[in-house]
Amino acid sequence: MDLNTWKPHAAAMEAYHRGRHDAVLVVYDDFERDEVPISYFFRGPDQFTPLERLALDLCRGRVLDVGAGSGCHSLVLQERGFEVTAIEILPPLVRILQERGVRDARSATWMDVEAEPFETVFMMMNGLGLTETLPGLRRFFSEARRLVRPGGQVLADSTDVRVRLDPEAGRTGALERPDGRYVGELHFQVEYEGLKGDPFPQLYVDAATLRRYAREEGWDCDIVRDPDEYGNYLARLTP
Repeated sequence: MDLNTWKPHAAAMEAYHRGRHDAVLVVYDDFERDEVPISYFFRGPDQFTPLERLALDLCRGRVLDVGAGSGCHSLVLQERGFEVTAIEILPPLVRILQERGVRDARSATWMDVEAEPFETVFMMMNGLGLTETLPGLRRFFSEARRLVRPGGQVLADSTDVRVRLDPEAGRTGALERPDGRYVGELHFQVEYEGLKGDPFPQLYVDAATLRRYAREEGWDCDIVRDPDEYGNYLARLTP
């Protein structure tokens, strides 16, 4: 993954952490331009969605928090007595995690983290988006086995973009766009105060497609919270 992709995000996160509480990240995707207050990434437990609360309640054993951000989930899990390893790809984000009190914060991706297998791999805020495409999702199922202990689980949320962003596809049930791409294979770019990162792909996978790919790769997929009015849902994946 090209680190230039995420430099604006890291700069905005660091600015907020150092006191710029009005910091805003501009996010471009295939459908819209959005302005995201960085405070969202530093929210406390009282601001968590019901989906996030359920995911935290389902955690067990040693936890790997993938793309941990500011550590808002890791810190809650630590307070509950869990042993948590939090990973991010850029050193500024790892420093933020450490300064906020995450005891085991590392610079790594899910593909190269070196650790004993975990009981829970926690991939929230569209953690499966890191697989980028449907072929990438298939690779994830193959390679993520080493991260999960026998009887362990991956907890991940995703979104069916047809529900809100692509109503025509939602109406017809189409899974492909006119250019042949899967409907949830989006292109993104982020910007902070004029600094733009490189464009990058990210996957939003509908629940039925996630189930099918999981089954084909020898995993069970349990949708533990059905899609809401925005298409967001929570899955438990077990090899």
